[in-house]
Amino acid sequence: MAAFLPADFIKKNRDLLLAKTRLLKENGMQGAVFANEPGYLSAAFFDAYPRFRGPRVDHPRRSTMACFSPCLSEPGMQEIYSSMMAAMLTAAPEIKSYFFKTNDAGSGNCWTDWLYPGPNGPDHCKNESTGQRMKNLFDALQAGAAKAGTSLDVYLSHGSSNFTDAEKTDIAKHLPQNCYFENRSDFEALNIGSDISSMYPVTGVTDVYSFLQKISVINRERPQTIFINFASFYNRGNEDVQLEALLLQMLADRLAEKYNGSPKEQLQQYCEQWAPAHTASKLAQAFEDLHRAFEYRNKNLRNLNLINWSVAARLANRPLVAAPQRLSGSEESYFLPYVFNVSVQEARDDYIDIQGGRWETNPDSIKTLVTMLNTIAGTMADISLISGSGELIQKMQRSLKVYSCLLRSIGNFASAQKIRDAHADRLSGTPGRPSKEPTWSGDKDLLQFNDIMRDELDNTTELLSVLQKGGLHSLILAKDIKHEDCFLLGPDIIGQLKKKQKVMLAHWTDIEDYLTSPFK
Repeated sequence: MAAFLPADFIKKNRDLLLAKTRLLKENGMQGAVFANEPGYLSAAFFDAYPRFRGPRVDHPRRSTMACFSPCLSEPGMQEIYSSMMAAMLTAAPEIKSYFFKTNDAGSGNCWTDWLYPGPNGPDHCKNESTGQRMKNLFDALQAGAAKAGTSLDVYLSHGSSNFTDAEKTDIAKHLPQNCYFENRSDFEALNIGSDISSMYPVTGVTDVYSFLQKISVINRERPQTIFINFASFYNRGNEDVQLEALLLQMLADRLAEKYNGSPKEQLQQYCEQWAPAHTASKLAQAFEDLHRAFEYRNKNLRNLNLINWSVAARLANRPLVAAPQRLSGSEESYFLPYVFNVSVQEARDDYIDIQGGRWETNPDSIKTLVTMLNTIAGTMADISLISGSGELIQKMQRSLKVYSCLLRSIGNFASAQKIRDAHADRLSGTPGRPSKEPTWSGDKDLLQFNDIMRDELDNTTELLSVLQKGGLHSLILAKDIKHEDCFLLGPDIIGQLKKKQKVMLAHWTDIEDYLTSPFK
């Protein structure tokens, strides 16, 4: 396999693995590895080993070329996997757990129903069941552990792997020893962490009350495996380290049974550590209000993950204009190449084309959520805090403001696109002049679009202010321009937001070439 990967890439990852292994050894800890398996491999690999070619695994609406993962029904491919696992465990014997997801993000198994291009693969394994195919992978990984003379627990993610219910049942029937998938009498998995998956690229905010509820079910009297996640989707960034430390301390307190009472009572006890007695209850109420705000979001705005809207569609930093086709190459060069869309035209023209599909949202519900979040942020800003605790709460307050600004942008773009859809023929036509007849209001939708543009301009000003007053540390950004991609905002977000405003102002009157302006 090494012959088909860049040597410097292998070295950097091996050095990183060994450095982490040394930390584990120094602290008497065991390690775990997370992966997407079986992941897609290069064309050169399959040219050399054509029989190992498994299913096509790319998303046809989100990719520009076909990608294939290996077929694990092939004994030779199983041997490659077992040899790689043996090599890793020999070099890093502290690794005792291997956790992976599949049928998503560049990985997939032959003939499974959830493969994005549809069930596919080589004919020779078509009659095997999904459970049998997954067993091939489990067996290969366990064979590698045996070669290294060690034991390994292997976990297939139940929540983030894509299978039908029938396939899940079949997988559960074929699990080898020390391999786990669904909860059962001798295995229970709990997943805890922060809210970074929905908040990304914003860090430093989480529903503390909900976290306390989740860890309240931990029971040391029965076997449980706890998975703790502080990483964003696609691992583009991690949660704020102070917030990570707080949540891990809460977990440690739970395991030590340090605090008694309900999650609400425990929240009050923590707030009494962070704020003076006369304001601790007010802080606890703010966290309960945040819990309710997130419940409102999850109920009314289910697809509102910022990684899709604010980052992958670049609604965070692209200009909101009536006729985006009129932007020059230099005006769109800082955002358009990073929009996650196989069609440049759709990326340019459709604000709510999210990764190849039309995603609907409710701007009014977003406004309600933004109001709730800004109220909570204002409450946190007004609370006096105990020295040593203030920095985390202040960071959370700034992060909430950044988050609410990004949400507000999504609502504005969704509202703007609704108007653009209603006048698609006119807005895509030749610019013209309105009638010379007097009109008090002109086209109603022109006035509404102007209101939306103004709100987005003001919202960007507010976001800039928060970022320039410490909020920049709340965002996960690329360390340099070359690392910016569709799921990672660039390092000069402030400069890009200022450019967004300049482009919007330069094209402020474009809509008047298509819709009738007031003529009083």
